[in-house]
Amino acid sequence: MALVLRNIYQTFNYFFTEYNDPRVEHYPLLGSPWPIVAITVLYLKFVNDWGHRLMENQKPFQLKTVMNIYNLIQIVLNLYIGIVGGLNSYFAEDYSWKCESINQKDSVSRRKLIFVTYLYFLSKIIDLLDTVFFVFRKKYNQITFLHTYHHAGMVVATYVFTKFLAGSHATLLGLINSFVHVVMYFYYFLTSFKPELKNSLWWKKHITQLQLIQFTLLMLHFGIPIIWGYCDFPKVLLFIGFTQNMFMFTLFADFYIKTYLKQNKNKIV
Repeated sequence: MALVLRNIYQTFNYFFTEYNDPRVEHYPLLGSPWPIVAITVLYLKFVNDWGHRLMENQKPFQLKTVMNIYNLIQIVLNLYIGIVGGLNSYFAEDYSWKCESINQKDSVSRRKLIFVTYLYFLSKIIDLLDTVFFVFRKKYNQITFLHTYHHAGMVVATYVFTKFLAGSHATLLGLINSFVHVVMYFYYFLTSFKPELKNSLWWKKHITQLQLIQFTLLMLHFGIPIIWGYCDFPKVLLFIGFTQNMFMFTLFADFYIKTYLKQNKNKIV
C-alpha cells in the first residue's frame, strides 16, 4: 500500500514539475489541488447524505425562477466557450487539427483559448448545482451513479486539463461538450415554459443520441493517435482520454437502451 501511495505521489509530483503551465498560475483554484478535492468531497457528501437529511421534513422547493436564470446563464456561458474556444484553437493559424502537443505557446489567440479553458473549468463546478437543485426539489430518482460520477469526475478532469494541458490535443473535448450543454440547457429552459416537453421522449432521446455521438468522436480523437502513433501527446493521456470516453459511452448507451429501446419494445408487445 505504501508503495502504491508513493507511486501516486511521484506521478502527481512529476506532473506538477514537468507540465505545470505558468500561463494559468494567476487564475483562482488552479494552485493546490486540495480546494478541488474539498469541493468534490463536499458535493458527494451533500447529494448522498447531508442534503437528504436537510430535506427530510421539508416540502420540495419549486425554484422555477432560480433555475430559469441558471439555465440561461449556462446557455450563454457554454455558447461563448464553444465559439471563442473554437475560433482560437482549431480555426486559428497555429493550431493542428491532427495533433496539438502540450506546449506553452504565447499569442493573443492562445491567451483567449486559455481564458475560455478556465471558464470551462469553472462551468463544471457550476454544473454541480444541477444535483443540488435535484436535492432541494426532492427529485432523488434523478441522482443516479451516472449523474454524480459524471459531474464529480468532470470537475477533477477539467482541473487537471486546465492546469497542465490547456490548449493541447484534449481541447476538442471541451469544445464538443460545451455545444452539447447548450442544447441540454436550452431544453431545460424550454421545459420551464412548456412542462409538457418533459414527457416528450423525442427531445430526451435525441439529446442522449447527441451525447453518444460526442463520446464516439472523442474516442476516435484520442484513440486514432494511439494506433497510428503520429502524435507526441503523451500516450498515457491519450489512453486515459479514450478509456474514459469509452466508459461514459457505455454508461449512456446502457441508459439509452433501457430507457428508449426496451421501453418501445414493451409498448409494442
